[in-house]
Amino acid sequence: MERYRLGPIREVRIRDERAHKGGLATAVGDAQATAAEVAAAAARVAAARGTLADARRTYLALVETGSTLSLLALADRFCARRRRDLEASIAEHLRAEAAHTGRLGDVELARGRLVHARAEREVTERHFARWRETQHKLAERRED
Repeated sequence: MERYRLGPIREVRIRDERAHKGGLATAVGDAQATAAEVAAAAARVAAARGTLADARRTYLALVETGSTLSLLALADRFCARRRRDLEASIAEHLRAEAAHTGRLGDVELARGRLVHARAEREVTERHFARWRETQHKLAERRED
């Protein structure tokens, strides 16, 4: 039986598919890591909101009890720091979400590359199967 001359192409297609599977796995892992970062940032935002709410309640309690101006000024500065902390954690959360969205795009790109590689391998495999079938039919005709 004659040797299939496109065998190396078949091997390249198989290796290409395997490499794209690895690329997809890496992209999914990165996306999972950024999803965890988004969740952690969201938790920090919630904690910062809670701290700010506590600070505001404390400030209002001081106002209601008629505290000194210096104590009210300290409480007001504390509330301002908590607002800045909240703004910083919200910005961090938005950056984490943007990074995660980019990673999801990478996952879709890797998935598309894998689908393409699988399609190319399948075309090569079908061609190889037709070639074997043709070779088998030629061998049968020679025997007859």
